[in-house]
Amino acid sequence: MIVNRAFTRQASGQFDTFLGSTFSQTRLNNPLTLFDQQQAALLNIITDTQVSNITSLNVEADKQYRNGIALSGNLTMARTTDNIYNIPGTNLSTLSFQVNVPLLKGRGRGVVAAQETAAGIEVQASLFDLNQTISSLLLETATSYWTAVAAAASLRVAQGSEQRGKVYLDNVQTLIDADRAPRAEIQQVKANLATRTAGRVAGEQNLIAARERLALAMGLGVDQMAGVDTPSDDFPAEDDRALSAIDANTIQQYFDLATVRRADYLAAKTREKEETTLLGAARRGTLPQLTLNLSSGYSTLDEGTATADYFHSLGRAPRGPDASAGITYRFPPRNDAALGALTSAQSNLRQAQLRTLEISRNIMASVVTAVAGVRNAIFQLRKADEAVAASRSALEGEREKYRLGVGQLVDVLTIEDRLTEAEASQVGAKLGYALALTQLRFATGTIVEPDKTVQSIDRDVFLTVPTPQAPAGKN
Repeated sequence: MIVNRAFTRQASGQFDTFLGSTFSQTRLNNPLTLFDQQQAALLNIITDTQVSNITSLNVEADKQYRNGIALSGNLTMARTTDNIYNIPGTNLSTLSFQVNVPLLKGRGRGVVAAQETAAGIEVQASLFDLNQTISSLLLETATSYWTAVAAAASLRVAQGSEQRGKVYLDNVQTLIDADRAPRAEIQQVKANLATRTAGRVAGEQNLIAARERLALAMGLGVDQMAGVDTPSDDFPAEDDRALSAIDANTIQQYFDLATVRRADYLAAKTREKEETTLLGAARRGTLPQLTLNLSSGYSTLDEGTATADYFHSLGRAPRGPDASAGITYRFPPRNDAALGALTSAQSNLRQAQLRTLEISRNIMASVVTAVAGVRNAIFQLRKADEAVAASRSALEGEREKYRLGVGQLVDVLTIEDRLTEAEASQVGAKLGYALALTQLRFATGTIVEPDKTVQSIDRDVFLTVPTPQAPAGKN
């Protein structure tokens, strides 16, 4: 965006006021013919050379306006002396102004300032690009964060499973010591505990890796990565509006929301406007150059060789005003440059329109997928909750049967493994719901404001579904 702002400033440079001045001192030695020498002798001047001294100061200013009119002014002050005819010295000052008014090509702000306008539009498009990049980075960070939350939750599941395995080991050992269980069962319980311990160690490693990925997504330095704590937040609770708001009838509303919030789409539409601006200028560029030239000014004269006489000539005995008017017409018969620029501008606009259409199609597809993802994630989460509740009830029943001596240890361990699997699936479902919410936010462009340079992000953005875009004419 900084580069585009620089381009805008550069394009504005053609409308700057330019000032300039030139000072010169010239000495000329012109040989005289015999006749000229004789004429000088009549003036009692014996010389074979005319020596002239010319002191000249020129100050000029010019400016082009965004409507195409160009204005320029020029002040020339010249002193001329020589050793024959102009010994006292002549000081001549001339002040002139010129106005050039384009009548066809180069007329109007839409043509003259097209590059500046297009550069300004590109600055806005680059702001959209920046916010789209920020949105993508926040999506990646949120994904890494929820993955770390899931890794921590999975570790707790593994730790709980390991702890239950230790309790089983103690209980089975107690039953064996009381001659209420075969001694061979202790090996089965030890093997089961070893498996759970291995799962807990793997969970710890997964959490370490998830924390490092989160640190990278957050952009932390190498010296800060080791200090990233385990996320303390829980997964987002099921949004009460989710199922009521997410259905086939609201997909179009979410798409409409995306078209006013997705920064990449807004950037594409903005660049369409930019190319349209340049196309208008290119069309005008095919016209002939017809310019009205107007000028006016006056001249003043003073004699003397003193410094004051040089500057007194500015207002001494003005003569004028002078006036001039004319028409300049230019047109290349083939006009290849202008026609080539027009074809290029038309092609650029068509490409911009196609890019906008492609982005629009991708947004529609991502919205449909994200809406379905949230809805299915809710259903999956509910079924995962039911599975955990049912597995816990089944485990309690098997434990009771085993205590009464009518159950088998292998059945208890099997149901216990199913509970662990159900709890792991529940963590996965919670993660899936959190990621689905984040993906829906990204698809609808509701993570960041698309047109702000400085903004803050509310954490609830990643915990709730976005509000669909209301139909036109409704609040």
